[in-house]
Order: sequence, then structure tokens, then C-alpha cells
Amino acid sequence: MKSKNIDRPRLSVNLIYGTYGESGILTSICNTKKMLKLLESEGVKFYENSFRICDIMHAQTFGPIAFAMALAYKLRHKRVIITAHTTPDDIKDSYRGSNFLSRCLKGYLKVYYNLSDVCIAPSEYTKNVLLKTLNLKTRVVVLSNGIDLSAFSDDPALATLFRETWALHDDPVILSIGFAFIRKGITDFIEVAKRLPQYKFVWAGRILDHLFLPEGTQDIIKNAPSNVIFTGKIKNIHEALSAADVFVFPSYEENQGIAVLEAAACGLPIVLRALPVYVDYEEDVNCLKFQTIDEFSLAVEKLIVDKPKAELLGRKARLAIEKHDLRVVSRKLLDVYSSGT
Repeated sequence: MKSKNIDRPRLSVNLIYGTYGESGILTSICNTKKMLKLLESEGVKFYENSFRICDIMHAQTFGPIAFAMALAYKLRHKRVIITAHTTPDDIKDSYRGSNFLSRCLKGYLKVYYNLSDVCIAPSEYTKNVLLKTLNLKTRVVVLSNGIDLSAFSDDPALATLFRETWALHDDPVILSIGFAFIRKGITDFIEVAKRLPQYKFVWAGRILDHLFLPEGTQDIIKNAPSNVIFTGKIKNIHEALSAADVFVFPSYEENQGIAVLEAAACGLPIVLRALPVYVDYEEDVNCLKFQTIDEFSLAVEKLIVDKPKAELLGRKARLAIEKHDLRVVSRKLLDVYSSGT
């Protein structure tokens, strides 16, 4: 009896990506590489940023080189697949000039994404944004950025290391991860910290140089209370997640929220802004959600005080994201690659 993978066409894939530093896009690229490694047993051979013409070009960037490569693939009648990590909306309120760049990118992204045979959106929400704001005519499918669940768990040793490094002692720790942008909710994070001075609020993520950071954001960070700690870029985000008691993600705009997946994988109780992208997270089932600062503050305090509730939400959050595991998502990616070949 023939195995299923014999029926699959052998495919060569050219993975095109840029340098994103510390970001969710970089994590997604790393996850895609892991998925392609898993698919090697299915006859998929992949290359990274190669100028060779493969069966499929899979772009995880929107830069000019990727645009030129997409045109070259189209001329050779090869398939182009683009993962849409970026929309005009998720650039706003980030760094100096980001709102202007958002308006400029709209036309470019519309042309670029329409070059693809398949455009991958990391969530149903992002798919709707792409169709509505960019009026895409190409096929758009939803495929999670994925997470390697085997790499995340609550690690007491890492927790101790992180707490000692940042002198957190035994204080309750409320953690958020990401660039210190207005869009990421840094203002609300600091406001809640002011209301709850008995807890430590840790923001793990890079703070841009003053040249790129808007003046308003600089003032907010500079005037943060003493119970707010900015770690800057950290090498091992698993340390921070293991040390946290509660994970909060007050971002105003996300395409999926990889940091939330990582927190859920560690079994942390999660507090989220009530955004439509978070369909996998149910209020009072596997997370708490907020719309106002008062609700944000109350949710944090509730999870610190009610530890059984926090532990229950954390366990259920982990269960809710099992479908995002790389071993599950890689099979769906193979289906995207194989369709139309």
C-alpha cells in the first residue's frame, strides 16, 4: 500500500525574507523554517533567499527585492505565495513617520500582494482587512504563523534567573512583550502600573533610539513610575514568560499576536484588549479582556489575587492554541503549496 506522501508532488520552495531584528515577523520566519524542515520528509526541498527559480517562491517580506523576485517567478510561470505580515493599519502609531508611511504603502502593498497566486493571512481578521482595505483580487487563505509548543513551558529555573537579573524578588510580575510603541499600548500599560504600585510591571522589548521614537512616546517612557521596568531586547523571551504571574497585551492593532501565543504556550493567565483578531481567546474562559483602563486594571488585580482562577485560565489558554502548533500548521502549509501544482 502506497503511503500518502507518494501522491504529493515533490516541490522546491524558495523562502524569501528580510532582516526584521526583534519582532513577531522574525519569529514567524523562524517558525516557517521549522515547518519547512518538517516537510522535507514530504518531498519539499527549500532554499533561503536564493536567486534560483524554484517551483514556488514563498515571500515573508514586502521589500523591493521580493517584489522583483515575484515578477521573475510570474514571468517563468512559477507560483508565488506571499505571507501578508504587514497591513497599512498595523504600521500606524509606531515610529516617526509611520503614519505617513502607512498611507504610502497602501498602493504598493495592493500591487505586491496581488502578484501572488495565494496570499496567506495569519488570521481571519487580517484576511478581512486585506480584502477591505487593499481590495485584493488574488486568493487569500488563513494560516497561522504557528508556534513550536515543544519549546515553551513554565520553567522555574529560567524564572529564577530572570527575577534575579531584574531584582524582582517575590513581587507579582505583570509582563508585556513588544516594541515600546504607542500602538502596542505602552501608555495604558504605564497607567495601570501607576494604579497598582504594589506590583512590578515589566515591558520586555526594544525601545527605539530617540531619532526614531516620537517625542510623546519618549516622555511617557521617561516619566514611568518606579514599578515599571523596561528590559530592552532580551535574548531569551522564555525567561521573562516563566517569571511572569500575568501576561498582558494592550496592543491596539495585531494581525495575530505571536507574543500571546507564546504566553499561552507557557500557561500564563492572559489579559487582552478586546480586539476582533482574538477569536481563539474567550472572555472568562481562557483569558480576560478589557476595553477601558478601569477594566484593564481590574483584570490584572483579579488574576493576581485569585490564583486558582489565574491557573485555570492559563491551562485553558494552552489548550486553546494547540491547533497553532507547527506540526499542525505545517500540514496546512503543505496543502497551500500543493494546491494548483
